[in-house]
Amino acid sequence: MLQINKKYNWFSLETENSTIMSALVERWKNTLDSNLKESVFHQFIHDHAGFFFGNDNCYLTISKLKLGCDYETDFVNVIDQRSNGIIYELIEIEKPNSKLFTTSGVPAKDLSSAMQQIRDWKRFLIENKAWFKKYLPSQTTRVINNSGVIFTIIIGRRSENALEIEKRNQIANELRINIRSFDYLTDLLERRRFFNDACLDVNSELWLENQIENPFYKAINDSKWRKFCSTKFNWTHFYKNNCEEIIKIRDYNDLIHDFLNSSISVEK
Repeated sequence: MLQINKKYNWFSLETENSTIMSALVERWKNTLDSNLKESVFHQFIHDHAGFFFGNDNCYLTISKLKLGCDYETDFVNVIDQRSNGIIYELIEIEKPNSKLFTTSGVPAKDLSSAMQQIRDWKRFLIENKAWFKKYLPSQTTRVINNSGVIFTIIIGRRSENALEIEKRNQIANELRINIRSFDYLTDLLERRRFFNDACLDVNSELWLENQIENPFYKAINDSKWRKFCSTKFNWTHFYKNNCEEIIKIRDYNDLIHDFLNSSISVEK
């Protein structure tokens, strides 16, 4: 088990403990090559959110955040913009084997469905400012211009078809969203870097800056995020001001046991 006030050698995941990462990447690639339900891919990303999305301005991912009664995101990344507040990345995932376009060149079923989801989310946020302020608090409730939210669709595999790429980018630009392939997630996983201390200037124990960097965290659920929002947290310098609370609400995946069993898991 993780111990409070102890510093861990996360950097060893690039060196002595690199087999943990290489095995995870291989398992992810094998999963991508399988014809599985969307829920399987969601669960994999949920359980390893810190490896996919963690970086020096994102240490928390929310899974299945409910937008009112009618809509639900797949994931939300909480991206710290320091004194400029938070950017929330709302993510809709489809399947790796989803096609973007039909043979006649129009958006295929899964892409069309994902695009409509994004439109619905945008409309909900525009029409429900009180909800927006309560559950996605930041410096602004704008959705279209200078927004505090960004929208991403993750669908299909990487294409070498220039026309398909051009059409995908045109749709993304027109809707002001990101459209990424599942290979983008593979890139994030393979390029993940690890640090033993964050650069937050936390005015307390140094172990906090170490444990916020723990990459084994899972995405938190809707109810945990809502409870956290009820504390009316400080959304400027989000991770600096809420570091200890975030460490407490995160759960960690089973790979942490392999890491802790290593003789070099603790920072010297």
